[in-house]
Amino acid sequence: MSNQGRSLILLVNALVTGHHEAAWRLPQAQPERLRDMGYHQDIGRVAEAAGFHAMFVADFFVFNPGVRHSPRWELDPLTLLSGVAQVTERLGLIATGSATLSTPEEIARNFSSLDHVSGGRALWNIVTNGDPAAAANFGQDKPVPHQQRYQIGAKAVQDVLHLWRRGREVPAPVQSHPVLVQAGSSADGRDFASRYAELVFTAQNTLHDARTFRQDLLARAAAHGRKPGALKLIPGISPAIGSTVEEARRKKRDLDELIVPEASLAWLAGFGIELGTRDLDGPLPPILGDIDKFEGIKSRFGVIASVIERHRPSTVRDLLQLLAGSRGHATLSGTPESIADLIAEWFQQDAADGFMLMPHAFPSEFQLFADEVVPLLRRRGLLRNTEPQAGLRERLGLPIAGLADRI
Repeated sequence: MSNQGRSLILLVNALVTGHHEAAWRLPQAQPERLRDMGYHQDIGRVAEAAGFHAMFVADFFVFNPGVRHSPRWELDPLTLLSGVAQVTERLGLIATGSATLSTPEEIARNFSSLDHVSGGRALWNIVTNGDPAAAANFGQDKPVPHQQRYQIGAKAVQDVLHLWRRGREVPAPVQSHPVLVQAGSSADGRDFASRYAELVFTAQNTLHDARTFRQDLLARAAAHGRKPGALKLIPGISPAIGSTVEEARRKKRDLDELIVPEASLAWLAGFGIELGTRDLDGPLPPILGDIDKFEGIKSRFGVIASVIERHRPSTVRDLLQLLAGSRGHATLSGTPESIADLIAEWFQQDAADGFMLMPHAFPSEFQLFADEVVPLLRRRGLLRNTEPQAGLRERLGLPIAGLADRI
C-alpha cells in the first residue's frame, strides 16, 4: 500500500434527477426543475458543504430522443456550472468539451472563462465524439473514425494548452491550466490518458480490475515522463443506501420496478448493444453486438459484457435492472458503514485515488450519502480538510504547474 500523504478525492456526477433510469418517477423527484439554475446550484451547495472536490455535468451534443421516455439533459454544462460557481467558493466545476466537434480556440476561451468566473476552479472533461447525430449537428458528414479520434484529441489538447500558455488569442486561465479529465479505457484511450489526463474517470467493477487498470495507467504515465501523483484514477460508484442491507436492496428493487424499458434500451443502444427487438422476459442473445463496427464508447461495451459474464442475468429485463443506476460502474446495496468500507478498501489497496459518486436519485440519495457516508470517511482519516486558501490543484493533490512539460 502507498497511502501516506494521499487524501481521498470525491466527485459527484450531477445527472438530471439521478443515475437510476426510474429516479424521475419517485415522489420526491424534481424533474420540473431540470431547467432551473437553482436546482443545479442546490446540488453544488450540498457537494461543497460535504467536502466534495468537484461537480461534473456531462454533455452529449445532441438532443436525445430518449426524452420521449424519461427526462434528459439538454442545457449547456458551461452555463450551468457558471451559475454553480456563483453560490460556491471551493467546489471544482467539470464540464465537457469535445476535441472533435469544437475548435481549440472555442475550448480554450470557454474553459478559461469558466476558470475566471469561478476563481480558478475549472476542469475540462475531454471527449472525442463518435455519435453520428452529434457529428451532423456540427456540420460533419460523418463522425471521425474511432482509431483517429484520439490522434485528433491529442492535437487539440496540445493546441489548447498552447493557447492558454500564450494568453494572447484567449485570456490565460487563473490556474496554470484547467484540470484535464478523461474517461477512455480502450487501449488508445489509456495511452491518451497516460499522456494528458490528470483525473481519469473509469468504469471498473471489482477491486482487482480497478487496481490493474490503475497500475497500467501509472506505468504508461511514467513511461511518458510524467511525475508521480500527476494522474489520479477515479472509478464511478452507484450505491443504494439503507439503514440495513435489506432496506437498501428493497430501495433498489422498488426503483427497478419503475423502469421504463424503452429508456434503458435506448441508452444500451448508445453503447452498441441493440436489444430493442428482444422479448424483455426472454434470454439474452449469445452475441450482444459487433464491437468492431461500433464507433461509440467501445470500452463501455466491454464493461457491460463483463458484468453479464459475472452476474449471469437470465433475461433482458434482468440485465436492465442489473445495470440500472450504474450503467456498468461499481454498485453496492448496503449501509453507510458497508459503503464506506468499500470506498476505504479500494483506496487503501491502491485501486482508486477517489470516486465519482453517481447517486440513484437527486437530491435525496445525494443528501443521504453526504449526511451518512461522508462523515464516516472523515472519521477514518480518508477525507482530509485542506487549508481554506488552498487552490483546486492542491486540494486534488495534483502538481501546481499541471502539464507544463507537455507543451
